[in-house]
Amino acid sequence: MISKVSMSLICHATEDQSKVEQALLNLLPEGIRSSAQVNYTIAKGHHGNEIRIASLVEEGSAAKDVVDYITKLLPPGDLLRLRDEMDRYFDSRSTFFLRLDKQKAFTGSLRLSESDDIIRVKISVQLRKGEQSKLFQLLNLA
Repeated sequence: MISKVSMSLICHATEDQSKVEQALLNLLPEGIRSSAQVNYTIAKGHHGNEIRIASLVEEGSAAKDVVDYITKLLPPGDLLRLRDEMDRYFDSRSTFFLRLDKQKAFTGSLRLSESDDIIRVKISVQLRKGEQSKLFQLLNLA
């Protein structure tokens, strides 16, 4: 069972905060977007510049809806990569991590990314011992 999805990204001083927030909201199905609450934390960057960390969390059935939506938007090659490299994205505490291209998300498409300009997605799953094979089904990777 998917229990929670947490998403966050960094908004630099040079970026339009409304566009960055839209990139984050584009990860949610349209029916959830209007009720989603984006929270901001102000931090200092490596060079002392101000950055804002935008984050949002969905739990319960909304979390499953978000995962379903994200996997529908990811291209087949990225889904195959997630399945084939599961150990790279899944930790020992039943958390699945994605790094999605922030610029692509703003335009409404999704891609995995290795760059620093990303949206971090943390998917918490509840699995019993021996149920790891169900993870592919939960994440629509079967």
